Amino acid sequence: MNRLKLQFDTDTGPGKKVYIVEVPYKDGIVITSEFCPTELLSGNVDLLAAFRGEPLDKFMEDCRKQVLAMSKIQDSGTQIDTHIGGLMAVVMDHLSRNKTITIGELLKYVDCFSLLLKGAGFDEKEIYKIYPRVIQTIKELYSNYISFQQGSKEEIF
Repeated sequence: MNRLKLQFDTDTGPGKKVYIVEVPYKDGIVITSEFCPTELLSGNVDLLAAFRGEPLDKFMEDCRKQVLAMSKIQDSGTQIDTHIGGLMAVVMDHLSRNKTITIGELLKYVDCFSLLLKGAGFDEKEIYKIYPRVIQTIKELYSNYISFQQGSKEEIF
């Protein structure tokens, strides 16, 4: 499996930020689940689902949306607040278009968020701690809109 280095930039100008994200890549698929704790995957989820991935173009689109949202946030106070704001903007956009979000979709957005944190220089140990906290917070805020789909069966998360 190869590793890709991808670059995401905020707006040009004096406040420009560059995030370099490195991900495993094979046959057009990017493995995104580097920071996802396997404990988040329970019930009917196959352990192999812990190694999620998505097509490179979809991953790039997901990250660009978060970076764009982050570039629009002013006076967030801290860098982590800016990143969380970018993630929440993407989740809210998804919910406004689709009315629900599957746990798989949510995890991919949080995977992207985590990889952007790493690209911003956050400590990997901290990212491992942040990931489940972010999922828990989103679950508490939007529990009526998050679902888990297994084949034709759908359960609310």
